[in-house]
Amino acid sequence: MGRTMDPSISQDLKNNVKLAKGEDFILSNDPRAEKFNPPKPVACEYCGNPRYTKGFAVGKKIFWIPTGLEKCTCSEAIAAHEKQTAEKKASEEAEKKAENDRLLKEKIRKKIGESGMSERFLRRTFKTFEITKDNQAAAEKAKYYADTFDEMLPRKKKEPGRNGLFIAGPAGTGKTHLAAAIANQLIHKGTPVICMTMIDLLSRIKRTFDRGDIEESDVLNLYKKVPLLVIDDMGKEPPTEWAVSTIYNIINGRYESYMPTIVTTNYDDKALIGRMTPHSTKDSITAEATIDRLMEMCRGIVLTGPSWRQK
Repeated sequence: MGRTMDPSISQDLKNNVKLAKGEDFILSNDPRAEKFNPPKPVACEYCGNPRYTKGFAVGKKIFWIPTGLEKCTCSEAIAAHEKQTAEKKASEEAEKKAENDRLLKEKIRKKIGESGMSERFLRRTFKTFEITKDNQAAAEKAKYYADTFDEMLPRKKKEPGRNGLFIAGPAGTGKTHLAAAIANQLIHKGTPVICMTMIDLLSRIKRTFDRGDIEESDVLNLYKKVPLLVIDDMGKEPPTEWAVSTIYNIINGRYESYMPTIVTTNYDDKALIGRMTPHSTKDSITAEATIDRLMEMCRGIVLTGPSWRQK
């Protein structure tokens, strides 16, 4: 359907350029346009066919639209137009994502404090990770994860699958180093990341609650929605009912929205359930639900070998 025209313009068209019912524009190759100095056709850069310009009538003149050159219908021109449209959409989405990431990082800075990473964490990169025969496979998996992280984020109509990492192994084998290296690479690219030990995570949540000027839901939502959450040393914290329920709340929120999560721990899944069961109640239901979610969300990386701290 054509757009609705001003009645006075429609009357002028009747007096000067007779258009068919429903017509809003006239092309420069139309015989009716000859006396209105129509622009010359422009050849399609792919097939060479002429392309004509659209114009609209106002009063006794036709105004030719500078951007009104018709699109060619040859297959090459259509493909080029679709590519240009896709690139424009991708660029707009990238700009929107960058702005959303900037706003999220600002929220994290105000309510949590930057990424939560200590100076020691910030120094741990893939370049500073020493490769050995014991950790080479784990390092390669971690680097691949960092390099392809955009594919781990949830997208419409696409199931992300296991888009997190469960990094387990004895103390001193490089679990934290690899998790921090992933976080540092993403932060360098501008991706919002929260990376901290489980003890520090719970401590910061409690401090923000104690301040009283921030809603509990606002704080927890940051942990649930940040593109990557890294929880280091899970199982080291005292397993209080509040701690276990808070971690479950965060993990379950990320599980429901398919958000990537990385966990490092000295324990396997069964031992971790025991470590996260409150001593006061001996009720392991919440701990079991938390670990069950993580097992469904994450792919496993196991580190072996001697402790670096003992060298």
